Amino acid sequence: MKIDRPRRKFKTIDLLPLINVVFLLILFVLIAGRPTTDHPNEIEVALSTQEAAYIAAPFSVRLGADDKFYLAGNAPKSLSEIAAQVAQTGIGAQGLAVELIADRRAHAAALMDFRQAMAKAGVGEIRIKTEFAPEQGHGN
Repeated sequence: MKIDRPRRKFKTIDLLPLINVVFLLILFVLIAGRPTTDHPNEIEVALSTQEAAYIAAPFSVRLGADDKFYLAGNAPKSLSEIAAQVAQTGIGAQGLAVELIADRRAHAAALMDFRQAMAKAGVGEIRIKTEFAPEQGHGN
């Protein structure tokens, strides 16, 4: 006597909808997940590694890609105005540092002019704020 066993039906998994969903998620992350900085005027700071703990400076100056200097607000300031404010606040006399947030597209001549103006104002230390970049692996 022959027993009829039901034949197994092989079910297949359709991967096309899964691939479509993954592709859409990748597109969403690429478009919506753009990294931005918290610096005004769309300043793109340089990358660096950190050797010591970060300590904020009491006075901060921004250098834009247009080689103009900014304090608080969007109006550019001249180096003489910035030096006068540094002298007024007594930062140089107290031996405190001045923080410079420089756009990576700014020219070195503007940095050198800033350094000279701060030296004349009595500032001994200028800290250039950069974006932290963790060290890359060395082929390990």
